[in-house]
Amino acid sequence: MRTMSIDAFAVRDAKALLPFAVGGFAIFFLLQLNVVVAAGALILVGVLALMLRRPELGAAVALFAIYSNIAVLAMRSERAVQTAAGSAGQNPRIAMVLAAVSLLLLVPLVHQTMVRRQKLIFDRGFVLMLVLVAALLASSFFARDWQIAESQVADYLLEGLVPYFLLTNVIRDFSTLKRVTWSLLLAGSLMGGLTLYQRATHTEEKIYGGLAQMGVDITLSENGQERSLRPVASAEENGQTRGQLRAAGPIGEPNRYAQILLVLLPLAALTFRMERSRRLQALGLATGALILGGLLLTFSRSAILAGCVLFAMMAYLRLLKPRQVLVSGFGLGVVTLAFAPGVVGRLATLENLKSLVLHTDYTYRAPDSSAVHRYVLNSATWHVFLDHPILGVGPGHFAEYYAIPYSNRVGLIETRKKYRGHNLYLETLAETGVIGFVSLLAIPFVVMRELWKEHRSLEQTHPELRNWAGAFFLCLCGYAITAIFDHLSYQRYFWLLVAVCSAAARIVRSERNAQDVKGSFSFQGV
Repeated sequence: MRTMSIDAFAVRDAKALLPFAVGGFAIFFLLQLNVVVAAGALILVGVLALMLRRPELGAAVALFAIYSNIAVLAMRSERAVQTAAGSAGQNPRIAMVLAAVSLLLLVPLVHQTMVRRQKLIFDRGFVLMLVLVAALLASSFFARDWQIAESQVADYLLEGLVPYFLLTNVIRDFSTLKRVTWSLLLAGSLMGGLTLYQRATHTEEKIYGGLAQMGVDITLSENGQERSLRPVASAEENGQTRGQLRAAGPIGEPNRYAQILLVLLPLAALTFRMERSRRLQALGLATGALILGGLLLTFSRSAILAGCVLFAMMAYLRLLKPRQVLVSGFGLGVVTLAFAPGVVGRLATLENLKSLVLHTDYTYRAPDSSAVHRYVLNSATWHVFLDHPILGVGPGHFAEYYAIPYSNRVGLIETRKKYRGHNLYLETLAETGVIGFVSLLAIPFVVMRELWKEHRSLEQTHPELRNWAGAFFLCLCGYAITAIFDHLSYQRYFWLLVAVCSAAARIVRSERNAQDVKGSFSFQGV
């Protein structure tokens, strides 16, 4: 047998040590820039190494990092916390983080296509998303500012189309879907748990790494001008809430934070209902309680009302028993009155909206400024759509060029800031017209239709699969309801949810077919 020379051994050892040396110098360089960035790089490398043995973990880790926004927050200083969770166009860190997270999804994707020889999935949702790209480009062609439109299209590709394609191709089986579900619930319970801890310990001045930010409520003073409110948990003589510091989570905006918590509640109910282990059932119940507690402390009236509708729908779809819903509602009401009475005061202000709806004067109780602004912006977006019904004014153009003049035409209040339309549907109509509106809504509609179809067809034969389809259907229902009051900011959360629900519909259908085939073979064997 031939023996290797000392030089050959040295060359072989040098080649083996070269990756470690390069990695060591890279980590050292990152340490000089930011300790947190270096730690994040080490964690990413460790996760990638673990995924070489268990590639299916990529989707769960990626979803946790995106949904909790923890990856973006780790790359910013506390002074920049308010810009930590914007869009890719507003915050370049978003593009960097999504690119890094994409690596977590590419590893299982390569494993499935190259090792398992599975074909890439191009479902109807993906095809419709390509149609939406065409609609956005068509609307951009006639827009006033091409740079704004180009930025909006790029954000959609980066935060919508690419994550959708990767997630629908990586989430292929029931075990991966369960891991993804638990990953989302753990992200939500982390956010909600920190919010509850922050309020219980009265440490609102701390943001806990950006995961527990606070937002300040705004209302109208007696002369009709806006004023910022301090955290006072009481009500004035006329029943108007004096104000609260509202939980804003890792997003930095209370209503959006409430929205991403709300859509997780059906998944918490699903794990509580379907898990066979009592420990996992208890964990599902605990995650639901933490998520719901964090949602209440946002004082988001739209999310709380949507939550009530969502619980009623859970009972209707038998995801929860009516008795469980009633007991939960009663217990939640008692806890809220005891520890967060400001939530009740906040909801009581909804009565004041009748002056807007009925077009009466404000001599009795004036609506708060947020309600007035929403009404004015909804009216403004509607009139912009009427003036540009086919292709709209261009993606991202309403706030920049039309919000101020069209809002001031309403005449209720003077608008000086470039607000976005506080309604996903109306803003989409204003910016992309009927073509963009239909193209956008067709995507979640197709996914929801498939989930509803599976839920109805499995009602008698496969109750477990029926509950999975019903839970993800309700997730999209929750987002659709809150979209009446919120625009499509932080769109990566929406497209992430649509992608997971689309994968769930496909997996439930394939699982049903597999069980039916197995059952037919068993019957033939008998």
